[in-house]
Amino acid sequence: MQAWLDLIEEVIVVDSRSTDGTLDLIRSELRHPRLRIIDRDRGLYQSWNEGIAATTGDWVYISTAGDLITRNQLLHLREVGEALGASVVVSAPDFAHEDGRPHRDLGWPPAKLLAAFGQGHPFVMAPEATQFLAFQNCPNAILGSSASNLYRGPHLRARPFPTEYGVVGDTAWIMRYGHETRLALTPRSGSTFCIHEKESQLTPEQCVELHRLLIGRESARLRETTQLSPRLANLLGEQDQPVHTKRLWAEKRRLWHAPESRVANKFRWVSVTSRYLWSRLKDKRQARQTMQALQTDGALFRHLSN
Repeated sequence: MQAWLDLIEEVIVVDSRSTDGTLDLIRSELRHPRLRIIDRDRGLYQSWNEGIAATTGDWVYISTAGDLITRNQLLHLREVGEALGASVVVSAPDFAHEDGRPHRDLGWPPAKLLAAFGQGHPFVMAPEATQFLAFQNCPNAILGSSASNLYRGPHLRARPFPTEYGVVGDTAWIMRYGHETRLALTPRSGSTFCIHEKESQLTPEQCVELHRLLIGRESARLRETTQLSPRLANLLGEQDQPVHTKRLWAEKRRLWHAPESRVANKFRWVSVTSRYLWSRLKDKRQARQTMQALQTDGALFRHLSN
């Protein structure tokens, strides 16, 4: 942070009563004329929301544990956001282990969207496209990592991150607010996402249930406010198919790792895996057709050519 602190109007630190020396380090090393430290109970997105609510600037950057961004990348994100009138500017990060070693690319949605729609330049999507792609990519977030992005302050402060979905609040945020968000993406990379050990991991079954909850609750919320775009309404009418695919994925994982009746389970695994691959192929075909339809609709994407 020392490399770009002079660009920042204010620094808000949210600490969940840590006992590992974090606050001592911050107080001794972090120098800024407008530094505020908030002490609160644990809760990932609850902490984000409290910190964001305390900001006052035109743009907000969320600096998360172990992740890095360069000075030039922050300036670039702001320039793109101003030029395209964006609510959020997204970039695809590089990936690294905690010790700094490069990690394989995780294939997150921002890189795929840039490849599909970017034409090598930054671009902004109409809210209709943002809303549709947010649901289509669920449970992955088209935001990627918030530590690689820049948010327009007033837009973010008026729209707190959902806290009821555990560690996928980013995914829920863009699903909930995509219809009123101008999302820009840039192919320029200048950030690193740290792959660190999490306190808990979701089982395959829990992943399927989380996907079902996200789709069900957030689509119901949009229906109540009549904010469903025609494309999204069509997608949600076919959502049973992607959920079915994820259930097959969970079942094949369970069979492969089940300790009992290994031979019988392996035969069942072959059958379930075949059905899973066929179901996934249909999902990909439907997604490809929709992406092609979106790509031909020039009103949904505006590029920054220079």
